[in-house]
Amino acid sequence: MHARNSSPSVAATVNTPASSSGSDQILDCKTMLGSVENDLGLLQELVEIFFAECPGLLAQIRAGVMDSNPETVERSAHTLKGALSNFGALRACEAARELEIRSREARLEDAAELCSRLDAEVAVACNALSDYLRGVKGERPPR
Repeated sequence: MHARNSSPSVAATVNTPASSSGSDQILDCKTMLGSVENDLGLLQELVEIFFAECPGLLAQIRAGVMDSNPETVERSAHTLKGALSNFGALRACEAARELEIRSREARLEDAAELCSRLDAEVAVACNALSDYLRGVKGERPPR
């Protein structure tokens, strides 16, 4: 059984309205549901764990950048990238991957800018995840 929701508000959060190309996609529902074998209860648990862990990972990345500690940045960016991949959050994954690679190469000179980009992409992904879960549960988003 596949979970489907054709609500326009849910669809709008999953893809940006400007374009439907893969690079503009916020979440990939097929990936997200596939990672939990279409179990919406399990997806909700996974999202709740992600929401609990994400702020700490972002804080570790920022601290690693401020302390010029590429190992911390690499490890935390890698962990965050893996968590984001469960939701098909491609843009946020790409930002985390870029930080991970630069850290592995000990190139943190523009890491503060990359952190800002990562923060923004993760915020967009988190909002889309919240909207998606509200939509599949039939709840109306707060106004």
